[in-house]
Amino acid sequence: MTLTHKLCSGSAFLLLAALLACGGGSTPPPPPPPPATALAYTDPTTGTYKLVKNVSSSGSHLVLDLVGPSTGTGSGVSITLSADPRVTWVDVPPGGTTALLMQNGTQFTLGSGTPIQKAKATGGVLQVTVAQKAPTAAASLNGPLLRVAVDLKSGLGLAQGTTLAITADPAKCQVLDGTGAITPITVTVGTLTAQ
Repeated sequence: MTLTHKLCSGSAFLLLAALLACGGGSTPPPPPPPPATALAYTDPTTGTYKLVKNVSSSGSHLVLDLVGPSTGTGSGVSITLSADPRVTWVDVPPGGTTALLMQNGTQFTLGSGTPIQKAKATGGVLQVTVAQKAPTAAASLNGPLLRVAVDLKSGLGLAQGTTLAITADPAKCQVLDGTGAITPITVTVGTLTAQ
């Protein structure tokens, strides 16, 4: 083997080693996953008053029902919820002609005329109240008491699986029970993620 042949072979070996050390010859990294476009919600497994996913939820529009305990009666409920800034409180039936940030559930009978039903969103905070008018008999709390909805804000580029938060303010959640007493309640919220 000639000196020139040895030098060329050695140079080729060094070039190959340098390319491999710098990542040459390796496959490019996979592209990042597409950004999240939907919301996933896991219902809480414990609690007396719970926010659970309504079957009308779809894609980036999550509808949540406040479900009461299996026993007891009441005439109304008021809750205050805070949402992650990457979601927004929206009308329960999307695209409606009137602003309806909440709906009555299936338990309370609101009667005729103007119902006692109000929702107000300020930034990420939603205040909701619904109640029966006297002298309507107290209703069972065992079922959906009210319904609210959040949408994932678009254009954020969130990674799929990003955890988002909805919390209930324990100082501002109350039920008007069957005896007419206003009683504090604890609302348990599930896990919300971007998908």
